[in-house]
Amino acid sequence: MDDDDPNGAAEEGGGRRRRARGPMVTSEAFEQLATEWAALHASIPGATPFTHPAWHATWLRHFGSASLPVFLSIRLDDELVGVAALDMGRDEATTLGDHHVQDYAGPLVKPDAEAAAAVGLLEWLAEDLTPALDLWGLPAGSPIVEAFAGAAAGMGWSFSSEAEANCPRLALPGDFETYIASLTKHDRHEVRRKLRNLAAAGAVSFESATSPEDVDAAMDRFLELMRISRGDKDAFLTPVMEAFFRDLAATFARLGMLRLSTLALDGVAVAMLLVFENSGATFLYNSGFDPAFSHLAVGLLSKVLAIRDAIERGQAEFDFLRGDEAYKRDLGGLPLPLVTVHLRQV
Repeated sequence: MDDDDPNGAAEEGGGRRRRARGPMVTSEAFEQLATEWAALHASIPGATPFTHPAWHATWLRHFGSASLPVFLSIRLDDELVGVAALDMGRDEATTLGDHHVQDYAGPLVKPDAEAAAAVGLLEWLAEDLTPALDLWGLPAGSPIVEAFAGAAAGMGWSFSSEAEANCPRLALPGDFETYIASLTKHDRHEVRRKLRNLAAAGAVSFESATSPEDVDAAMDRFLELMRISRGDKDAFLTPVMEAFFRDLAATFARLGMLRLSTLALDGVAVAMLLVFENSGATFLYNSGFDPAFSHLAVGLLSKVLAIRDAIERGQAEFDFLRGDEAYKRDLGGLPLPLVTVHLRQV
């Protein structure tokens, strides 16, 4: 079709381009889009690490051999306002990635551009003859979910959603004592008692590695603590998964978006946490502890000390990420439901 046709298609830079109603949606090579995508991510308050281009690049290096990735840019007046990373099957498109290692997902879209992005993506899929789209890892009731519901209703697509998981979150106050006071009476008492017991057991320190060199030096002990803390984590850490974790830590340390924190007792690392950080939020990605020190609740207290550290550094939110473990509720996390959205062309 002629590129002057406002509803036409054009080839540009090897990518397939579709003109939607307002937005321009283009299939672009990852390398062509990555720098601009990273700048978009940095401009969006609350953007999670899982929608950063570096996340997808890392995942694809280790697990992407069976996927058919397509990266769609969404532009309004030549400004990049969104990116969708999709896995294109023969009959449907899905979110690129794996919810076993990726807590949030979905298109990365600037605030107030969600409606245009949803319309543009559905129109691109229709022109591509892809009649179905499944998007997982979306916060229930979020603007992007509402945008897809509205776009589907106006474009002849069906829309449904199903509960997927919970990501408990904690809004952080200005000081640690205010946080402790916000817990229930029982939980407040237990946290204080456990902190006293830990302090009485020896010299306690809580420090974080952030540089690529320091993170790399601490990864062996972190992975060891993951393995010995729980049997399911030991089974989870296959050689491929371990390589992914090491690559992920190195990649996000270079971006300044990762902390590998250590709770030490008398100089011995007894619990460690790997967290991401962005836009004032701390994301607890994974952790491990030495069961020999479980009588001191070092696993739980490493999270408490990570919360204290986040508060002292001025962070606004602590996200426990996926899972309904009791400790997340005990430490004040409020559930954020995630949904999977199903869209089908009628």
